[in-house]
Amino acid sequence: MKAQVIACLAIVACCNASPEALWKFMLDPSYLQAPTEKIPALAESLGLSTLVTFVQRAGLAEALSGAGPFTVFGPNNAAFAKLPPALVQELLKNNTLLAEVLRYHVLGGAVYSSSLSNELLAATLLPNEKIRINLYDNNQIATASGRLIVAVDQNATNGVIHTLDSVMLPPVGTVTGLVQAMAAFSTLLKAVSVAGLADTLNGAGPFTVFAPTNDAFNKLPAGTLQKLLNDPKALANVLLYHVVSGTVYSAGLTDGESVPTLNKQDVKISISQGGVKVNDANVIMPDVSVTNGAVHVIDTVLIPPSATENKMYFIQTLKSSTRL
Repeated sequence: MKAQVIACLAIVACCNASPEALWKFMLDPSYLQAPTEKIPALAESLGLSTLVTFVQRAGLAEALSGAGPFTVFGPNNAAFAKLPPALVQELLKNNTLLAEVLRYHVLGGAVYSSSLSNELLAATLLPNEKIRINLYDNNQIATASGRLIVAVDQNATNGVIHTLDSVMLPPVGTVTGLVQAMAAFSTLLKAVSVAGLADTLNGAGPFTVFAPTNDAFNKLPAGTLQKLLNDPKALANVLLYHVVSGTVYSAGLTDGESVPTLNKQDVKISISQGGVKVNDANVIMPDVSVTNGAVHVIDTVLIPPSATENKMYFIQTLKSSTRL
């Protein structure tokens, strides 16, 4: 529709057309034609053939051809191609799991882009699971559970399709739940527990967490982690330097941006062809959705640039050691 309006304005500007001519263009019958396809057929017409194949395989085509209305966040073919091959194979052999993933992409009711707002939580057809909507860059960029919405408001007779550039996966739980569930975060889990932050990161949030893996903690100078574990206040200070208030997926980050943390000090974002960095840490897995925000997995522990001597005595050890 935006393109239609721009075209109309261009006609008026260059041809001195009357308002009557403008509205004749806007009210052209071909433009106002009502949708004729139900959601599966429309998805096929839009080129979302992999989605259609998966919907049929999961036995959901009949349901999505029903009265509805439904709102479908439909991943394009390139989105499915980005999934790890092992995950695709698991989905193809496990129709129950495939159906759960697909239901996570569907809302009951017709929800158009004009109704989307930042941090909106929208209930999906997968019981107890919600999609988190985020808007960035003065509402010019929209994401659903961190996945970029690349086309909106494509009308079917029984609902609407918004196209995504990536597949959404249902969250494991909260930030704390994710850390508890994944073996790669066992050191982070211990640190969060010792620092007394487990309940906080299990709360409503939303939070964005830059989560160091076990390997990231292993890169700290010998003895540093134990010193931190022996000083919960200093440990909490470090961990809060990894936490941002609000949900900031990668679509909302810009190169050179300084992002304030709950430690009250900023981290710097660097974006290049090589990927995304937070200070000196590489983001090795971005945009992990959790029920209370987002997690970006990093390969290096972030060290606050300044701290009081009594709480951060280990900084001197870090400064005298090899750079992380």
